[in-house]
Amino acid sequence: MVFRGDLARFMGDDTRHIDLEHAFRAGGTTAALWKVYQSCVAHPGIAWLICRYSDGDTQSILRPTWRAVLDKAGCQPAWDPAAQCDKLPNGSVVHIFGLKAQDEISRYGKIRGRTLAGVYVDQAEELPHDIFLELIGRLSQPGYPHQLILTPNPPDENHWLAREFPEERPVAGRKYYSVPIYANAQNLSPETITHLEQAYPPSHPKHRSALLGKRGLNVIGRPVYGGDPDRGQPPLFDRRRHERPLAMNGNLPALESIDFGKHHPAVVWGQMTPYGGLHLLGGIMGQDLFLKDFVRALIRYRASWFPGALEVQTCCDPAGSHASSQGLDHNGVEVLREFGLDPRCVQNANAPNVRLAMVERIASYMRERTPEGEAFGIESDPEHWLLLNAEGTVRPWKFLADGFEAGYVWDQHFVSVGSKQMRKPKKDGWYEHGQNCVEYMELSFGGAQVSVAQSEHRADRVRQQALRIAQVDRDADEVSRRAVVLGYRGGRRVGSRRGGY
Repeated sequence: MVFRGDLARFMGDDTRHIDLEHAFRAGGTTAALWKVYQSCVAHPGIAWLICRYSDGDTQSILRPTWRAVLDKAGCQPAWDPAAQCDKLPNGSVVHIFGLKAQDEISRYGKIRGRTLAGVYVDQAEELPHDIFLELIGRLSQPGYPHQLILTPNPPDENHWLAREFPEERPVAGRKYYSVPIYANAQNLSPETITHLEQAYPPSHPKHRSALLGKRGLNVIGRPVYGGDPDRGQPPLFDRRRHERPLAMNGNLPALESIDFGKHHPAVVWGQMTPYGGLHLLGGIMGQDLFLKDFVRALIRYRASWFPGALEVQTCCDPAGSHASSQGLDHNGVEVLREFGLDPRCVQNANAPNVRLAMVERIASYMRERTPEGEAFGIESDPEHWLLLNAEGTVRPWKFLADGFEAGYVWDQHFVSVGSKQMRKPKKDGWYEHGQNCVEYMELSFGGAQVSVAQSEHRADRVRQQALRIAQVDRDADEVSRRAVVLGYRGGRRVGSRRGGY
């Protein structure tokens, strides 16, 4: 094997904790296994653990790859089935088993009590965060250098790997690598790279992770606004057309839509244009925030971003009108009203058929043009799309545009509505919240709203119907009263002058 660029630098890196995130076929797993072998040769008697989270994947995928490395190196290990390890001729030991336990009681049972100098975890994006922290404490074999190596496929920016190995603010004792497929071009056939470039062109949402080895969208499923590739239909949402600088129109109301979210409350601001367009101007998503803390931030950013708004019209998740799920003694709508917000709340907004109708209406904006240009628009400035966590850390994250592009996907399971099977968007815990905000906004303020004249006509019809029902009730009461006066009981006349029946 020949290693170049970042892979070559990784091979000589002795940083205690290394995160080597790599594109498809970039050679990250092979490089890491060679690094483990070199460590075993350089330090006789050293103890390593190589693994995936699943034991099945460890034995069927990682172990054969490790043995292939040993074969190329001309090394014949002795397998110890009791200890589940390869023993090398110089006394070095490489344990090979998965980390996933059968139950929560024995969650750490496979690694506690073991003294290791090195740990290598392949496909580390599958590893739970607490298991990663537990592995750090296993690096304790005396007299040897210690190192923890991770080789995940690039996760999204909300994965724990992004927090433990940040790109912009390096942490002491840790190193982050991002390896594209081209770093391993010398070990691949040209056809391999060409086929992957065709499968994941620059317009594909997984281009960054699949070919460039960079963090980004890594969602499984068909995007809700992704068109239908099987029928040759292009994506409905196109960043090149729809994502652009937008300005608030001070002559129109600013629309504010809030999704309470169990762990990720979200707000999106937008406007309905005079020509029937929908412009989304900014938004915030909270991470493990209490609702009151989130609302305080919402009010602060709204005042900063939209100081000249004609008025602010608010709508929200109807779940907020029910018993609170935010750890409060009253519901979400009451919390909003405490802060001076007066939200509109449509009770059936979360019904599958209503949500699907809103998806179709939002999609229609993406197909239309107005005298102002594209009917659908989303603010391109990343500083207007923020992720705010409980520690007060704020960072840009285009959660709404990412959701439109690929993060908001169809659930593989259908739901039955009125004996009809209906598809529904998947609840992923992240992208759904911003999307739900837009759906509530469209339902509450969108172009298909009933006009004032229609509302008055409908109210008049309701009043007339109520009068008719009341009149029928009065007539029935009058008939009953007369029956009593005439002496009728149960349909029979009693006490007549002729003796009755």
